[in-house]
Amino acid sequence: MPSEEEEPMTALDRQLVTALRDAHALEQHVQAVLSEALTSVADEPELCRPLGHFAERAHAHNRAIEARLRAHDASPSLVKDAGMLFASVAEAAFGPGHRAGAAKYLRDAYAAVHLQIAAGELLWRLAERNGDPETARVAAGMCSDGHEIADQLSGTWDLALDVALRAHAFGGRRRAGSKR
Repeated sequence: MPSEEEEPMTALDRQLVTALRDAHALEQHVQAVLSEALTSVADEPELCRPLGHFAERAHAHNRAIEARLRAHDASPSLVKDAGMLFASVAEAAFGPGHRAGAAKYLRDAYAAVHLQIAAGELLWRLAERNGDPETARVAAGMCSDGHEIADQLSGTWDLALDVALRAHAFGGRRRAGSKR
């Protein structure tokens, strides 16, 4: 039961906390995807730079989201965080991206940044409707950073494909007479 100074959570408050928890879980997923991508392209500074910048910003967003959750007397959802991390680990270990190369890791990072933008857009609007300018500011930053990073990643498609094709050409030899 809330004290006299505390107001009970409204439905909009609960939705905002849920959106913050979703954004936190998504940032956990993004960090796992980027960790795998950075490991796979460690020898390519032109790919590492934008991916590393994305990883730094995702970490900063995660800290800001955690602060906003604390401001709402809430914490991240362990179930959502664990689910997203498990999905990332399973994808890295067993999914189509397993040892897939730079192009597929870039694809995954590009998709992740757009998920981050979408989560930020929804969180931003929900925070504004809930009268929470600080959460709206955090969400707007997620969107702004996401668009900047998407532009940076867009400039690396050819390099990522070149790296992936080069790795494929040297990684697997055709057998004599093979028509692959």
